[in-house]
Amino acid sequence: TLEARQHERLDALREERDDALVAERLDALGDAAEGDANLLPPMIDAVKAYATTGEICDVLRDVFGEYQPGAV
Repeated sequence: TLEARQHERLDALREERDDALVAERLDALGDAAEGDANLLPPMIDAVKAYATTGEICDVLRDVFGEYQPGAV
């Protein structure tokens, strides 16, 4: 039931937030990640716009890729 409640809360958040603002802030984070800028300010802006941790991680994963350990 805890998991279901958390999904409900996330769905409610996504319905209430400004999706255009979230997209704008996530785009700004992606632009910063592609350069050499400090990522913390655009990341904080994305969080303040109610971007989820998963959405932020997806943007960073798109730019940097996902760590793949080498063969031992």
